[in-house]
Parts: sequence; C-alpha cells; structure tokens
Amino acid sequence: MNTKKKYFFAIAFFVLLIISCDNSKHESYSKSTLNTLQNWYDEETGLYKTTSWWNAANVITAIIDFSKITGSKEYLWVIDNTFEKCKEFEVQMPDPKDNWICKNYINDYYDDEGWWVLAWIEAYRLIGDEKYLIMARTTFEDMVKGWDNVCGGGIYWKKPNIGKSAVQNELFMLAAIRLHNLGGGIVKDKTYLNWAEETWKWFEKSGMIKDNYLVDNGLNKKCEVSNGSFYTYNQGVILSALVELSKVKMDESLLDIAHNIAHSTIKNMVYDDGILRDSKEPNLNGDASQFKGIFMRHLGFLHSQSPKKIYKDFISKNANSIWNNARDKNNNEIGVVWNTKPKKRDASRQSSALDAFNSAMLVSKD
Repeated sequence: MNTKKKYFFAIAFFVLLIISCDNSKHESYSKSTLNTLQNWYDEETGLYKTTSWWNAANVITAIIDFSKITGSKEYLWVIDNTFEKCKEFEVQMPDPKDNWICKNYINDYYDDEGWWVLAWIEAYRLIGDEKYLIMARTTFEDMVKGWDNVCGGGIYWKKPNIGKSAVQNELFMLAAIRLHNLGGGIVKDKTYLNWAEETWKWFEKSGMIKDNYLVDNGLNKKCEVSNGSFYTYNQGVILSALVELSKVKMDESLLDIAHNIAHSTIKNMVYDDGILRDSKEPNLNGDASQFKGIFMRHLGFLHSQSPKKIYKDFISKNANSIWNNARDKNNNEIGVVWNTKPKKRDASRQSSALDAFNSAMLVSKD
C-alpha cells in the first residue's frame, strides 16, 4: 500500500473513531438523563410528577426516540403502562365534584390531543402493536372537530372554539401526514393527506410565518397575527410537518421553507454563545420549559432527512452545553437554561434535555 493510501485510510479511521466516540458520549448522556427522569414517573397514573398531561405525551415520545435510536427495550414497559393507564383517566379539579373522565386522550385542548396522537403514532412505528395506531386515529378524529372556516380555516386551541394559533395546527398537520403514511383513511369527508394539505394552505396564508421565517404564536379574535410572540416549539413541529409533506408531494419548496425556519431559529433564538434560548427564560412555567427540547427533536428529524452541517454542529454544541453547564453533577438533574447552573428541576426540564441528547445521538451517527 502506497503512502497516499495509508494516509487516506488513517484519516478515514480517525474520523470514524470521532463519530463513534461522539455517539457513545451522547448515548451516555441520554441514558443518564432518562434514568433520572424516571424518578418522577408515577406507575399508578402513568404520568410524571411535577408536570402535566400534555407534557407526559412528550416524555413518552422522547423515550420512544431513545428506544428507536439505541435499540434499547428497557423502557418499553413505560410506554405501554402509560398507554393503558391513561386511556381512561380521571382529571383532577380543585373541587373533586368537578372531576371528569378523559377517554381516548380526548380533553378540552386540541393541542394536548395532538401531542398524544404523535406519541402513539411513534409507539406503533417502534413496537408494531395495532392498538397504538387505532388510538392515534381515534384521537385525531376528535381533533378534526376543531376545524371551521373562522379566520379562513384551521383548528382551535381550546374547546369550544377558543383561539387559533400555531402549535395545534402544526401538530394537526404533522399527525395527518404521518397517519396518511401509515395507510391513509378518510375523516369527515377528507383523507389524511387532504387535511395536511388544507392545514398547510391555511397556515401559509395566516401570516404566522414572518418575513424572517420565525413562526409567531397565533391569531387574535380579529384573525390578526399576535406579533412578537415567538416560542421555540412553534419553530420545531412545523419542521417535521413540512419535511413529511415535502416527501409525499415531492415538493422541494416545502423543504426549503423548513430550512429557512430552522436557520432563522438558530440565528435569532439563541444566546450570544449560540445556545438555544426560549423568549421568556428563565421565567418559564412547567409547559414552556419543555419547548426547547421539542425544537431539538424536530431539528434532528430535519437533519436526518436533509442534512446540514450547521444543524449537526448546533445540536452537538447545545447537548454538550447542557451536560457540562446545565446539569447538577450530583444527581444529573437538569435546568431550563442550557448554558448555566440549574435552579428549578422537574420532569419537563429533564425531558427537554433528553430530546436534545437524543437528537445529538441521531446526528452523530452520520
């Protein structure tokens, strides 16, 4: 073997070694973070102490992603336990007389339902049990009831007919296209693909995607955009929805929009050191503290389908900062600001970090 070939193979081996080390490192981060997260898990309810209903759907999705990326079967029982315990669940109210039973993941909020639909789609894709897909379709059928022609279309945030904003429509679009990919079907005289197409057509015309490609939070009662309310999860879910629709429609322009949104987020919603920042942190409630992880999950998916070095570098940088700066080294609990010492800790913050580490594992494989 001549000197040039030896040099080439040495460099190739070195690169593969770095990739392998990065993947092993991020898998270790994910595993430790998930083990700590499970300290908040309540086997009796199937939910997570310190956080709420829809947050649990995102935790389960993060566990599914971890299982899919690593091949681990250690946490499959958690997925199934939550599914069985929560498909009929008593919702606690301040006055116990007002308690009510939530069935089939259907409650007062269409966005809550969307998170569960996506979780059970991914559970089906991981495990293959038809019950997860049946449930996803059942819950989606209720989401469809939230669509009307007010503001030109879109589904509402809350029942009955309260607020039209970005996230529930992003979830609706993504759920529709993924259900289409799993065999299709017709709901309220439209196919899943029709619903995804209609939602995108409405979303694009709504004005919520600004000139700089950041996604605003929603519309007011006059169907006007509530200018200046930018949250990281609104920049995230839309990425996967556009990727999936682009593949089905074979329309590269949709993928271009996804890249523009991702690039704008990385540019505009960060600290000076390039670490992701949600608009109101550190003063985030138990819902908003999960937003950044959701963005990282969907950025990782975008990269897996249309790789860009900037995404890989951004995800890896954030994952390393979380582990080195936002983690309590005594117990592996992680805070909401990813470049500083943790203060408040809970399942929402922990699962957000797990999403980031999962994405780092995903991008370090290429």
